Amino acid sequence: MSGFADIIGQQRPIDVLRQAMRSGKVAHAYLFAGAPGVGKATTARVFAAALNCQSLPDDACGTCISCHKMAEGNHPDYFEIAREADKKNITIDKIREAIKQTQYRPYEGRYKVFLIDGAEQMTIEAANALLKTLEEPTAQTVFILVTPAPHQLPSTVVSRCQTLRFNAIEQTQVSQWAQMNLGMDEQDADLAAALAEGSLGRAETLDLGALRETRLALFESLVADDDPEEIRAMKLGSVLLQQCDDLRDGIELLAGFIRDAVLWQISGDEQRLRNRDVHDLITQYAGRYESKALLAKTRSLVYAWRLVERNVNKTAIAEGLSLDLITRKPTSFAAGRLPR
Repeated sequence: MSGFADIIGQQRPIDVLRQAMRSGKVAHAYLFAGAPGVGKATTARVFAAALNCQSLPDDACGTCISCHKMAEGNHPDYFEIAREADKKNITIDKIREAIKQTQYRPYEGRYKVFLIDGAEQMTIEAANALLKTLEEPTAQTVFILVTPAPHQLPSTVVSRCQTLRFNAIEQTQVSQWAQMNLGMDEQDADLAAALAEGSLGRAETLDLGALRETRLALFESLVADDDPEEIRAMKLGSVLLQQCDDLRDGIELLAGFIRDAVLWQISGDEQRLRNRDVHDLITQYAGRYESKALLAKTRSLVYAWRLVERNVNKTAIAEGLSLDLITRKPTSFAAGRLPR
């Protein structure tokens, strides 16, 4: 079991946890909130190991008997709760099993630790059952709820936890990690870091070959100026539909590009851009629109994403969004209406 030093980024929540252990003021329940892949669950497991480490007061040493048992997955005072593969939610039965364990003292360590990974997936019944335990916590028991969507948890559960926010990891750190752990060269690692948006988990699963081809096709179609706006919009919509099985993937790529255009207008700092390898395309696009118009296009991207979530016709979404991203004139799509 590795310690806090092996976690990339997240120094602030780690400092809070270490100070709590040193002062003897460990909360009975924590809520680790942040985007997927930024280290929430990893930090939770290290924290769980540190709470019962036999050598260090505020970290997991990785060498004591307790840390070895944590690493091997057989520590008697550690329980990990998650949605079963064949279920849509974490059921009340899973939570009741955990609550039953809180009635007993730790077998070997100082604390019984319960990690609920994907806590937002608890059913209402399961969350309410947990709430009763959080309202009357037993001594030497620590719950760690891990979630990318704390707003989906009942507010009563959230209020009983100490919330720690996990931010996106810096792009340079993601690039360095990808080079060391994924065997990427510097160019691929920089691209993966730009597209991963601060998530190591996402960087690890990216298909760079396919993404490189798709993103360049989208960006070049977005910036091309050799045809009238309507024709260019048709070409961009065609790329979206043909190269993105899930339209959300294309929308996300375009959102990153538009974000860079806004940042370039505001700061002129190339180092802040996610898509630095297409800096020339970003500057061309940013030079065509006023800041107000670019910000309106970011709202159109959010609207398009919501339409996909509602299973609206993909062709209609692609056509409306593409025209809005290219034209300098206000469109019905920007006003929240699909084109007729």
